[in-house]
Formats: sequence, structure tokens, C-alpha cells
Amino acid sequence: MTGTRTLSKYWMLTNEFTQNPYPVLEHVRRESPVRELSFPDGGRAWVVTRYEDAKAALADPRLSRDIHVHYRLMSERTGRTMTPPPEEANHLANLEPPRHTPLRRAISFAFTPRRAEALRPKVEQIADDLLDRLGEGSEAELIAGYADPLPVITIAELMGVPAEAWPDFLRWSTALRTYSPTDGSGVLDRNIQELSAYMADLIARKEREPGEDLLSALIHAAPENRLTSTEILSTGFALMTGGNDTTASLVGGVIAALLTHPAERARLLAEPGRWGKSMDELIRYVSPISNALQRVTTEPVELGGVTIPAGEVVVVCVMSTNRDTDQFPAHPDELDLDRHKPAHLSFGFGIHYCSGAHLAKVITEIAARRLFERFPSARLAVAPTELRYQRSVVVRPLEALPVLLRG
Repeated sequence: MTGTRTLSKYWMLTNEFTQNPYPVLEHVRRESPVRELSFPDGGRAWVVTRYEDAKAALADPRLSRDIHVHYRLMSERTGRTMTPPPEEANHLANLEPPRHTPLRRAISFAFTPRRAEALRPKVEQIADDLLDRLGEGSEAELIAGYADPLPVITIAELMGVPAEAWPDFLRWSTALRTYSPTDGSGVLDRNIQELSAYMADLIARKEREPGEDLLSALIHAAPENRLTSTEILSTGFALMTGGNDTTASLVGGVIAALLTHPAERARLLAEPGRWGKSMDELIRYVSPISNALQRVTTEPVELGGVTIPAGEVVVVCVMSTNRDTDQFPAHPDELDLDRHKPAHLSFGFGIHYCSGAHLAKVITEIAARRLFERFPSARLAVAPTELRYQRSVVVRPLEALPVLLRG
């Protein structure tokens, strides 16, 4: 690729980019690391592609995650007043200090690595149950049959949702992935209303009869860590959307990576103690998050030598930072399980670092390990070049992952 390559103003929205973004991102990092991106509706964003610029952006309070700031900007651009639904407006990923601070403290107190580790036996059971169904045939599609349902069911279990409601949670989770505030069909709104009503009833039940689950821990926390019912409901929505999407994308991506790297897969199977140690390199290589959640500048901000005006959308391109040679000088486009401390940005940085990062690693490790322990000779049913990715602003999920389970 040469420095004279010309990119469309919609450069990040093309199918070519969706399927193989890395050559384009290498060019952009070198030639214009903070680059404007246009949208078909006339809007625009500024895309940050270098690691150090991205860390600075993610830690800068002038780049706001406050959902009310985002909706005001959308209202200005569309010419009609838009307000965020309460389910989206009251969780820490969509807020800034001072409201963010007590929410972060409460979530961190309840949603601990210890709680995630305690889920290991249940995640293993869920994975095994899904693999039992897939194993009835010689070929399986691992996205719809494994990568998608595993985190949904796990997070439902984490929140204390009874098993009979898991199919509804799968349906709601699928619908929420496509949520857009400009959608006029009403279908997505109905799914939000159904999930909201169910969650409100579940929270009421947990108030009366607490269990050993996350919702109960939030509801019955010490006074200084207690959230309102609306905040707990909104937190449940955040887990259902961000938690499920990112982890499903990660599970599918890691399994695909190991299917196309048989030596690394064989090494992990031969040395089971390496699974946990290898997760960060697998996450860096796969980059399940294509872009961090959008920020809006509240005043002019300089990044990478570019001054971005106030009231502009900023997109931190995580998958670009995870291949930045300044941060990862040794063959960043390769999977290297011996890479020393691969400090990727897939879970964010600063006050918005993902609270569920440890659980996502646990789910992904178990998903890949159980699959390949059960079917060590599994291989792709298509050529690697035939795998296709869905177009998405935030995550990078595969459309399908067909495999021959018994080689």
C-alpha cells in the first residue's frame, strides 16, 4: 500500500473495509491518523487510529460519553427533539462524572472478578449443553449455535434470570443489537418495552427474595453503594446489549483465530495452563471491538495534530490501535501467544474501562477450551477467505462460522 492511496469520504463504511480493515487502517495511521469520516445522512465523525492518541482521547473529559450530550447533537442534526430512553440513560457507560462516579463504585463493588470466577462451573455447563446439541451432527454453525447464545445465557444467569426466560432473553438481545434511536418501525421499541417490563418485575422479585446474583447484590447493597431501581434496570440493559454483543463477537473471533492457527491451538490444548495467560493476545489479535463507543467534544480538542471543534463526534478505532506498530513493534498483524503484556484497548481505558472485562475473558476462555477439548480435530467448513463479517459501528462479529466438528 502506498501513501498516495485515495480513500472515499465514506472510507470506513465500505464492504471492503468491513471484511478486511487492516490495510486501510495501516495507511490511515501513517498518512492521517486523525481522519474525517462522512456519513450518508450528511453527518461526520473524526476517527482516531493511533494507540497513544486513542489513550489520550479515552481519558480526556472533554470527549463526553454523556448520552444526553449525544442526543442533543442528534436533535440538532435531525431537526427534531430526541431524548434517550431511561433504560439507556442511567448506566455508567452513558454517563460522565459526577453521576458516573457513584455508579462506577456500586458496579465495581458488586461486579467483581471473584463473582465472574464463581460463574466458571455454570459457564462450563452452559457451554457443554450447547456443544451437546451441536455435536449431534458432523457440521455446525458456531455463531448462532454457540458464540451468540453462550454470553446471553451466562449474563442472564449472572442477573438471576430463571432458565425458562432464557429464550426470551436471546430474542431481546438479538433485537437490541440493531437498536437505533431513528428507527420508525416500532419493532425495536416493543422489544425494549417487553424487556423493561420483565426486568422491572424481576427487580421487584429480587427485592422481596434476594439470591446469589448480581441484581440482588445491587438491590441489597450497603447504603453508600445502593442504586435506584431505574439505575439497576439501566445496568441490566447495558449488560444485555454491550455485554452480550462484545462477548459474542469475541467468542466467535477467538474460535475463528484458533481454527486458522492450528499450531497455537495445539499448544493451548497441550498446555491448559496457558489459556488464561493467552487471552489478552487473542483479544488484541481478534479485536472484537472495532470502535469504542462514540464521544462528543464539549470544547475544541487537539488530537494527533488535528484540532477537532466542539460539538463533533469522535470515534476511537480500537482495532487500529491494537495493530499499531508504535505500541506493538513486533509483527502486530500476527498472533503471538508469547507476546509480552499485550496492552490492548479492546476494553477501553480510563473511567470507562469495561466493568465486565474479566467475565468476558472467562466466557471466551471456556468457550474456546471446551469446544476444542470436545472436538480437537474441528476445522473450518469453508476457506478462511470465505468468512464474512457483519457491518457494525462498535463490534466486529462474524456472520457465520461453519465448521466440521470431526475433521
